[in-house]
Amino acid sequence: MSTTACAPASPNSYQLIIEGTELQAYVAPGETVLKAGLRSGVKIAHLCMVGECGSCRCRLLRGKVRLKKDISHHVDHDAMRNGYLLACQSELLSDVLLAVPGLSSDVQGPALVTRSGRIKSAISLNHNIRHLVLELDAPLTYEAGQYAQLSIPGHPALAQEARCYSFCSAPLGHPQIEVEFHVRLVPGGQFTEWLFAEDRIGECIELTGPLGDFTVHNVQRPMVLIAGGSGLAPIKSILEHLSAQQSAPDVTLFFAARTQDDLYCLSEIAKLQANWPAHSRMLFEPVLSNEPGDSDWRGLAGYCGEHISSFCSPADSSFYLCGPPPMIDSILRQIEGVVEPHYIHYDRFIDRSNMAQQ
Repeated sequence: MSTTACAPASPNSYQLIIEGTELQAYVAPGETVLKAGLRSGVKIAHLCMVGECGSCRCRLLRGKVRLKKDISHHVDHDAMRNGYLLACQSELLSDVLLAVPGLSSDVQGPALVTRSGRIKSAISLNHNIRHLVLELDAPLTYEAGQYAQLSIPGHPALAQEARCYSFCSAPLGHPQIEVEFHVRLVPGGQFTEWLFAEDRIGECIELTGPLGDFTVHNVQRPMVLIAGGSGLAPIKSILEHLSAQQSAPDVTLFFAARTQDDLYCLSEIAKLQANWPAHSRMLFEPVLSNEPGDSDWRGLAGYCGEHISSFCSPADSSFYLCGPPPMIDSILRQIEGVVEPHYIHYDRFIDRSNMAQQ
C-alpha cells in the first residue's frame, strides 16, 4: 500500500497515522480527525458528521485529542478509558496513532467489511415502510441493533453517497448471506424514492458494515424499549436476539406512531410475546399521537413518555430508544435525573434533512 499524506496545513499541524497501514494525514488546528482523514483519502466510516450517528467510532492508540462535545451516548466511560472516540468530534492535541474499523485490526466488534449483493425482495409493511431483503455475494457477521451503509453501484447519485439502515432481524450467530432491513419512504430521499419507484428485485447493491453500538447492555435489569416509525428495526432485532436466549429480562416495548396506518410488524411482535423466555415477561404498548377521535382505537394515545411510569419503574430499568430525534430528545428530557446515564442507549434515525452540512 502506498503512503497517503498531504503537506502540513500549518506549522501547528499534527500528524494522524492509521494503525496497520501506511495511511497518514496532517490535521490542522481546529480540524476534526474525520475531516482531515477524508481530505487525505483515509476512508473512515461516517454519516452525520455531527456526533449523532456513531458511525465514525475509532480507537486512539497513542497521542492526545480534545472532544468537541459529550459522546457518552455512543462511547461509554469504560470505552473512552480504552481510547474509543468519534472521529467527527475529535481534534488533535498531539501526533496521533489511530485504529480505524476496516483498516486496522485493533478495534472491538465484528470487522467492518464491504459486500456486493442483490435485492431479493422489497415487500410493503405499511403505506411507507418496506421490508428489504438482500442476498450478499459473501457472508457477513453483525450484532443485534447494528446497521449498515447501502449504496447502488453505477447510479449517478447513489453510488458514492451511502444511506444507513439498521438490520431488522436477529443475527444467526454465524456469518450469513441474507440480511434484512426496514426502509421508510422519505419524501425527497433519493435512495427511498428510487427503491419505491418500481420493482427493484435483482438490482445490484453494495453494503458496508456492521456499524453502530446500539447493542444489548445491562441485561440484568428490566428493559424499556421505545421505537418510533422504522426505528422498530433495530429494536425488533434486539428482541429477537433476547427471545432466543435461555433467560431474558422483563421487557416493555412502546411503539410510537401517528395513526393505526403507521403500525406494522404487529404479528411478529405478538409471536415474540407468546414465546418470550420463561420466568420473565414482555409487554407491548403501541402509542398513537394523531389517531382520529372517532376511530375504533382503544389503545394508548398521546406520546410514549406520558405512559412509561404506568408500566415500569424507570429508575430500575435500562432504556433503549430508537427513532426520530424529536421523540428521543423528549424522552431523554423526561428521564433525565431519574435514570442513570449509563443505563440509557439510543440511536437517532437521522435522514438527510436532519444532517448539518459541515
